[in-house]
Amino acid sequence: MKIEIVTSNRQKANLAAETMAPFGIEVERVEAELIESRSLEPAEIALEKASQAFRHLQKPLIVEDSGFFIRALNGFPKTHIKFSLQTLGIEKIMKMMEGELDRHAEWRSSVAYVSQDGESKVFTFIEEGEIAKEIRDEKREKMSDYWRIYIPRMTGNSLTLSEMSDETMARWHDEWHKNNHFVMLARWLT
Repeated sequence: MKIEIVTSNRQKANLAAETMAPFGIEVERVEAELIESRSLEPAEIALEKASQAFRHLQKPLIVEDSGFFIRALNGFPKTHIKFSLQTLGIEKIMKMMEGELDRHAEWRSSVAYVSQDGESKVFTFIEEGEIAKEIRDEKREKMSDYWRIYIPRMTGNSLTLSEMSDETMARWHDEWHKNNHFVMLARWLT
């Protein structure tokens, strides 16, 4: 089976392809001009963009979106990850967290699928963790500056994503690949 992911982000397309390959699903990246939603929920954004892309391409496809939610900050930055880092930066975000006892944070990642007949389905994976008490060193290439303050719960240690050893990162990667939103979609499709 072959499916197209609509994104300009090669890393996102590669991740989808890598995750869905064991299910016999080939993922091919395609770009399309889409209007960016102002929604604060990744599932809504993915669904809106998938519907737009389907109207344009008229074939089965997927669109992915994600958000980072810090409970003590009323969910901020939600789906405005890039904007929050460009305007405030990680230092000011950590300043807002000073004195906060609730350090809970989560990544919400959603993928929307639109079938040949235009029917849609959304799958969301929530990865829980916490915010470190200080900005941690960057020992590896990161996808986001939030990696310097986010400690994923699934690894069972107190390391942020940016400071994990290769072995710990591999363990996190394996756990993430077992149940993420692309896996949910692949299981549903097959």
